[in-house]
Amino acid sequence: MEQDRDEFALPAEESIRLLLPSENADYAAHLLRLDPLSRFMRFAGYVTDSAVRRHAARVADERAVVLGYFADGELRGVAELHPLPVRAGRPRGAEIAFSVERPWQGRGIGSSLMDRIIAYARAHGFEDLQLMFLASNGRMKRMAIERDVQLTNDADEVIGSLQPRAATPFTWAREAARGVGAAARAASTMPRRLFLPRPSEK
Repeated sequence: MEQDRDEFALPAEESIRLLLPSENADYAAHLLRLDPLSRFMRFAGYVTDSAVRRHAARVADERAVVLGYFADGELRGVAELHPLPVRAGRPRGAEIAFSVERPWQGRGIGSSLMDRIIAYARAHGFEDLQLMFLASNGRMKRMAIERDVQLTNDADEVIGSLQPRAATPFTWAREAARGVGAAARAASTMPRRLFLPRPSEK
């Protein structure tokens, strides 16, 4: 059973919010900035830059949910939620995955991203969250154990399953407020040149 957890308090210059579809290029750039070990852990094996770009494109095409951790306006970590096909008589499920760039690891960012994606899943009716990671990924294993994720070893991989608690009116209200806040913060960080008139419009 998932436990209640206090969310990790972020400094004023840092934030976690939903990525907009227009920010997919930023998401791809984040994945490409991962150091070799972090990329290996994220994808459970070696992947090329081209494969990373294809993954980012699929995320956009499949309308997966991506929460981003921003530091000084730059995307440095993400939590992904990929809905699974709906099957009659089965819980509504999704796969979740995480990545944090090396300089920002070890600061609780991954834990905060996990808590936020679980909260999002609760508010949007997901009943079963699946998580897969390499057995050598000690940080991910600790994060999962702290949240009562049921773990099963499968050769070199670990498969986790979590059934989030049912959402409450407070859960829905909080996530709705976060959605509005995410759009506002995204707009406030867009380059100023996007709002300047083109030469022909002056």
